[in-house]
Formats: sequence, structure tokens, C-alpha cells
Amino acid sequence: MKPNNTKQPPLGWPLFWALMILAVCSFAGHLIAYPALPDQVPRQWALDGGVNSWMEKDYLYFLDALPIFLLILFKVIPAVEPRADSYRRMRGLWGVFVTAMTLLMIGFTWMTELYFWGPAALWNYLPAIVICLIGAGLVALGNYMPRIRQNYTMGVRTPWALASEHCWQRTQRMGGICFIIVGLLMILSTLIDLATGLGISAPVTIASLFLSIAWLYIYSWLVFIRKLK
Repeated sequence: MKPNNTKQPPLGWPLFWALMILAVCSFAGHLIAYPALPDQVPRQWALDGGVNSWMEKDYLYFLDALPIFLLILFKVIPAVEPRADSYRRMRGLWGVFVTAMTLLMIGFTWMTELYFWGPAALWNYLPAIVICLIGAGLVALGNYMPRIRQNYTMGVRTPWALASEHCWQRTQRMGGICFIIVGLLMILSTLIDLATGLGISAPVTIASLFLSIAWLYIYSWLVFIRKLK
């Protein structure tokens, strides 16, 4: 007999503690490396690997601990969510999402150490690799969007989608398409920037995100009023 997922927690304790141990070990590694870092560390990188702005290294305490805080938040959200059953029904998807986000955030926290102690040639491509990974993550998330159940935290949560199950399903499918398009545009524009130096990655990403959000609200409203008719 298959286990009843609706009776199990959305984020199982074994997975939670495995990720927590990894996040804590990562934070401990940062504490060991902290004294050897200079007083000023990078805050923002350019696509070519240069540093656009700097900050005091004391801020790293918060940034390096962020994966721990986010993981706790991911565990708490389903417990306080009014539609908690939705998370139990999509517990597999929620587990994949939490795992991917935790690993991604842990990876991001080590960019400072890589900048100072990693191979110099790596910084010619690392920022672009990170952006492409985010774009690939959006493409992957877009493929999973139709599986997201109605809830108040995750997914495309327009007022009309929250009011109608039919509208929710249609909106998530369209949201998945938009996520895939935005992710592919991020990757393509980043590769073009690396090859030509045109600097189109940021405006293309911002414009595509803005247009996608606007279209999703319009689309969700149109689906809702058509359903009423």
C-alpha cells in the first residue's frame, strides 16, 4: 500500500536535518575563513567578473547564515499556511524546491572566498555561470509550475487564482511558460554579453520579468471572468 502523503509533513524531518547539517557546516566553514578575509569584501559583481561595489566584511555573518534561516522558514511556512493540505499533496515538489534553494544559497555564500582564493581565470566566467544557473533554475521551475496546488505562499498568487481552482490551474500553467521564457532569455542574453560585451543581460531580464508579471495578472483576470460567464 502506498503511503498517504496527505498525512506526512510537507518537508520531512530526515531531509530537513540533512540540509540543516549541510547549512551549519557551511556556516562553520565561513567562520573559519572569516579572519583571513580583508576588511572590505565584494558586494556586487559585474558580468565580466569585476567588482562593482564593496562592503564591510561584518555583513558576511548575516549573508553566510542566510541558508539556515531560509531552511527554517521553509519548514515553518507549510505549518502556518491556511492551505496546509496543498503542501502535503505536493510534498515531493516542495522537497525538491527546498533542496535546490538551500544548495543554491549555500553556493552563493562561498563566492566571496572564491573571489579571493579561487583561480583568477574563474572570475572571467563565474558571474555569467551564476546567471545562467539562475536562468536554468527558472526553466526547471517553469516545468513544475502546473503541479503547484492552490496556496498563499508559492506560485503565481493573483486574487483571481486564489478565488478559483480552475483559474489557479490555468494561471500556473501560463506562469510556467513565462518562467521558461524568462529563464531562456536570461541565458541567451548573458551568452550574447559574453561574446559581444553589449550589456543587454540586465535590461532584457528586467523587461521580461516586468512583462511576464503584467501578462500573468491580465491572463488570470481574463480566465476568471470567462469562468464566471
